[in-house]
Amino acid sequence: MSKFIEDGFAGDGPMGAINVTPMVDVMLCLLIIFMVATPAMTPESPMQIVLPNAVGQNIAEEQFLLSTISIDAKGNVFLGTVGLSADPAIMASELSSNAKLKEDGLAFLQGDKNISFDRIVDVLVALRTAGIAKVGFLTDPSAEKKPAT
Repeated sequence: MSKFIEDGFAGDGPMGAINVTPMVDVMLCLLIIFMVATPAMTPESPMQIVLPNAVGQNIAEEQFLLSTISIDAKGNVFLGTVGLSADPAIMASELSSNAKLKEDGLAFLQGDKNISFDRIVDVLVALRTAGIAKVGFLTDPSAEKKPAT
């Protein structure tokens, strides 16, 4: 007959408990891998826009993300941080499917100061085709007012 140990297990027989040490080791390794990999997965802002200087007021972050159309120096167009098509007709259909723009009938447009005016006109035509009648232009609000010449 086997000896009965204090824990209640027989000395030579199978144990009725699960060894969790290897599972904890694997989980800690996965945690470290995810902690290291997560910062590399965050999307960087694809646009770098240098706004022209003018006096203005700040707009709310929510309004910026939902109603602002940005044009970077390469001519890429974004609604908030989402890229839009380069073709004005497709861009118009993308803009018309945005509920916030349709509800307000208002969009804000910001463009890099080195962008050609033709690209801004393409975006304005797409906005008009999408049924957005009011367009505001965003500038750098921290700029000093230049005297009129």
